[in-house]
Amino acid sequence: MKSENAFIEYEADEPGSSPEVLELNIISGGCRLYGYLLTPDKRIRGPYPAVIMSHGFPGYTTNNDIELALMRTGCVVIHMNHRGAWGSEGNYLFTNLKDDLIAIAKWAHNPAIAEQYDIDTDNIFLAGHSMGGQTVLNAAKELPFIKGVAALAAYDIGAAFRYSMEKDLFLMIETEGQCLKMNSAGDVYENALNNRFELAILNDAEKLADHNVLLVEAKFDTVAPPDKMLRPLYDKLKSLNSPVTYESVSSGHSFAGQRMELTKILSVWMEKTIG
Repeated sequence: MKSENAFIEYEADEPGSSPEVLELNIISGGCRLYGYLLTPDKRIRGPYPAVIMSHGFPGYTTNNDIELALMRTGCVVIHMNHRGAWGSEGNYLFTNLKDDLIAIAKWAHNPAIAEQYDIDTDNIFLAGHSMGGQTVLNAAKELPFIKGVAALAAYDIGAAFRYSMEKDLFLMIETEGQCLKMNSAGDVYENALNNRFELAILNDAEKLADHNVLLVEAKFDTVAPPDKMLRPLYDKLKSLNSPVTYESVSSGHSFAGQRMELTKILSVWMEKTIG
């Protein structure tokens, strides 16, 4: 992996070398999750590190730019849509997110799949933005083979209730969540309320202590205020002597004006982690 290639392309494709976008569907909870897999240019020799991306709620802020940049550095990139989101089967529930990501990670780690896509199973990463940040952190607690986990402006349902932000959470579900398949906004909110302690990123935080963790805050974030949702996890992991890295980007929640800076932070951290 070469992080400096994140914004560099070959002058032209060569026959049989072109990067590919391959459609995927992976089973989780008896439902098909739909997405795609990006393969790097074959002039970069494998096996390749793999990055599994987890989208936020509901996923309007896409990470396609980061995914393509990581592909150029020499990574296989896996993008899957969670249950009930963007055509994937099933209903959307917060408690499904972690299980979906675990299913995807185990799929990528399977020797037959790794051979098919030339994945280096010693270098599989999870990366997620917003609700996806909460998802990757919670999934990594149950995936010892993961090389590293990156949470970008992570949203924390546990903190939302702890700091009396539940009204904002419900409004987010009711308005932004209209594109999701769900029984009702109230049903999804009740799922968050009843499972707020299990979903909290501080829950079982010691299980992340041996993982390489990257936490990136959006300094002007009003959706997932870093002092309430990300910084407490950093402080906890530091107290456990965890190999955790904390970065701050001067942007709002979506990083819309600082996407290249965010990509540089993530790709450089991955390259250093791989060694």
